[in-house]
Amino acid sequence: MRYYYPCKPNSLGVKSPYFDQLDNDVRWIAEVKKNGWRCLADKDAGSFVLWTRHKTLIMDPLKDLRLALFSMLPNNTRIDGELINNRTKDVKGIYYVFDILVYKGEPLFNLPLRERRKILEGAVKPLPFIELAQQFTTGKKELYAKAILDEVNEGIVMKKLDSKYLVSQTRCLQNPYWLKVKKPEKHIYIKKGGTT
Repeated sequence: MRYYYPCKPNSLGVKSPYFDQLDNDVRWIAEVKKNGWRCLADKDAGSFVLWTRHKTLIMDPLKDLRLALFSMLPNNTRIDGELINNRTKDVKGIYYVFDILVYKGEPLFNLPLRERRKILEGAVKPLPFIELAQQFTTGKKELYAKAILDEVNEGIVMKKLDSKYLVSQTRCLQNPYWLKVKKPEKHIYIKKGGTT
């Protein structure tokens, strides 16, 4: 199956007025953003692979996860998510699924997110190591505040419900209809003389 480079969400600051504006805008949903690696799961006829968003094969064994997705997905189907594997202490081999690009050989890029989500829900069934991203239409700021309390989470991603799945085959463009709000990163500043 042809590879499509997924576009990254744009960044939005937690104090941005636009975040206030989208908080209860029902044309946009929010999902928790997990701390992992962007991972596309691809079932072709008789084969199954996991890709990073840069088209690098993920070689980790992940036997149970691979077997479950191979059994679950129809041939010629590609889904998008986050692989949480040793990124956070004691969290291994969990696939957090949030979108679908191709279903039974049919590209879904031009369908709105709301329609792709229905197809995704028909294709993927949650298991202890496969999690389907929950979508929230209101209270996005409250969701962010709760999400960042857990070290497994990085914040939230807000997505416009009528947005297409944007791809770029030459470079990974950013997606203005997907906006990530991440918790502030902790930086250590070293002063002259070696003290912090």
